[in-house]
Formats: sequence, C-alpha cells, structure tokens
Amino acid sequence: MRSRKPGRLTPVKAKLAAEIRQQLLEHGGSAHRDVIIGRILQRKGVSGPAADRARRALLSAFELHADPPPDSEAPRLFDLPFGPDSHRWALGQRPPVITF
Repeated sequence: MRSRKPGRLTPVKAKLAAEIRQQLLEHGGSAHRDVIIGRILQRKGVSGPAADRARRALLSAFELHADPPPDSEAPRLFDLPFGPDSHRWALGQRPPVITF
C-alpha cells in the first residue's frame, strides 16, 4: 500500500484521521475514498491547488492509520476491505472483546 517512506504521526495527521473516521462513520463504516475525500474538502470549502495538497495529506493520513509502521505511535484505525489496491476505505476491524 505504501508508495513512499513510512509517515510519522503528527498532530495534523491525527486530526485528518479523525475527519476521515467521522466521514466513514457517517457512511456506515465504509465508502470509496473519493467520496470521503470529496466530503471533507467540500465541508472545508477547499478547491483548486489547495484541494490537491489536502487530498495528498488525507491519503497520507489514511495510509499511516491503515498500516502503521511497527515503531509508529499511530493507531491502526482503517482498513482496505478489498485488498491493497482497493479504493474502498473502511473503519479498521476492532479486536474481539473477550469476556470471562
């Protein structure tokens, strides 16, 4: 999935991940990435060259939180339910709750 060197967790990426998570929740837990990105950009009123930068930042935040490097503090929040080449984004699978 990763096209560049692994990213690191920053406050900006954490905030973008929260925005992605909120949009995924509003779409029932999964949606095409273009829908999620488009909604976030629309809500912020971003267009033109700024939209391209914002789109890249959102993609980077998703990548970091979908497949965090082992030494990263980033939590695994997201999933690509149809595989690494999929553009379908989803909320990550929560670990099962074990009760005794």
